[in-house]
Amino acid sequence: MPVTSDLNPGFMVVHGNRLDELRGLVVSWMRLYPLTPLENEVALVQSNGIAQWLKLALAEDAHDDDQGGCGIAAAIDVQLPGSFMWQLYRAVLGKDEIPETSLLDKAPLIWRLMRLLPGLINQPHFEPLQRFLTADTDLRKRYQLSERLADLFDQYQVYRADWLADWAAGKHQLRNVRGEAKPLKAENCWQAELWRALLHDVGAEGMAQSRAGVHRRYIEAINSLAEAPRGLPARVIVF
Repeated sequence: MPVTSDLNPGFMVVHGNRLDELRGLVVSWMRLYPLTPLENEVALVQSNGIAQWLKLALAEDAHDDDQGGCGIAAAIDVQLPGSFMWQLYRAVLGKDEIPETSLLDKAPLIWRLMRLLPGLINQPHFEPLQRFLTADTDLRKRYQLSERLADLFDQYQVYRADWLADWAAGKHQLRNVRGEAKPLKAENCWQAELWRALLHDVGAEGMAQSRAGVHRRYIEAINSLAEAPRGLPARVIVF
């Protein structure tokens, strides 16, 4: 099949339960429909491991039967969804309006949790965390827990913003994809309490720069745009 750059704008969804075949399709598509020179491909993946796996496939030699890779993995920007969305927010709302990182991003969230946890574990609902942090003289457990919780809340902000909105409103519940709510199990209520403690700690200004706060402004902005902002990628592949 000849290589062509004539690719009309659109949206395509391909389902499959074999990741290797989906990866082969993505690589073939990128090889047969390349972007213009000096323009990076943007691929969103669920983990750094998947990112490396995809790059290895791209670096494989091309075959005559339109299989294989591109011979080199270059000019491809592989990102996690959260990082990509934050770049979109800055592109649409302006870099002067949106900082490079959120106060509730994973890295700063680790140290915020390190500071907050000692004052929270003796409060109601935090018994599971209190048991884990017993005999933590060198603070190793607290750091490990803070790191895991920061990663968890970072994923919630990307994939389950509806849960966080309910927790911020004082509702100990989880909603499914149909919007149906069910009570949060008693042993998991500490998650809602911890999220509210984090929101209280960052304050109103920090909340305005959180993913949830920025996302609302982003949706309002794109609904009023007459044309796409400059700097957006020509194509985004979600793997």
